[in-house]
Amino acid sequence: MAEIALSAESRTIIGKQVRQLRREGLVPMTLYGRKTKPQSLQVSERDLVAVLNQAGTNQLVNLKIGGKGSARKVLVREIQRDVLNRNLLHIDLYAVVMSEKISTELPIILLNESPAMKEGLGILIQEMTVLRVECLPGDLIPAIEIDISGLVNLHDSVVAGDLDLGDAIESLERPEEVIVRIVPQAVEEVEEVEEAEAVGEDLEEGAKGEMPAKGEQASEE
Repeated sequence: MAEIALSAESRTIIGKQVRQLRREGLVPMTLYGRKTKPQSLQVSERDLVAVLNQAGTNQLVNLKIGGKGSARKVLVREIQRDVLNRNLLHIDLYAVVMSEKISTELPIILLNESPAMKEGLGILIQEMTVLRVECLPGDLIPAIEIDISGLVNLHDSVVAGDLDLGDAIESLERPEEVIVRIVPQAVEEVEEVEEAEAVGEDLEEGAKGEMPAKGEQASEE
């Protein structure tokens, strides 16, 4: 797997003044870690977007500060965006210790096609999109891939305990936690109808609650 690199500079501007950095196409960052003193940084937004597209929040990034010294292995821990335009506002980076295990979430990717779904026996419901795991930083993988071609019959499922993650990665989910399952299509339709009816009843009750009593109407008139 190709290494992902990011170059940053030390940052002296803090507080509300960081708005000026964003106008200049820079994103403020904070580097921290169990054995790392917190450090304020800034990075080109264009470079950062490219790295986020590659690494997400579960792949190691080689961070170099000021073009000096050796690169540090970091993970993106928190991404803050503007709620309106989705522009990057701030990033937290976690400096890992390669000999110490970390906890993170790996995305779940479904591979192939379920015969049960293909034959119209039912529909596929994905209950989990990420899997919480623990491993050494060097053992991180981009995603958990699940082959759903074994879901042949109605009510077939894949649970967390079915996954073979090897010896290097440990799942933090309960073994019985359902990841993906095949359910009858009729059940899904009934659930949708019941939900719609419940919403209708809530609206009707709300309308009744807002209607003034007869005596109140006369008084207002």
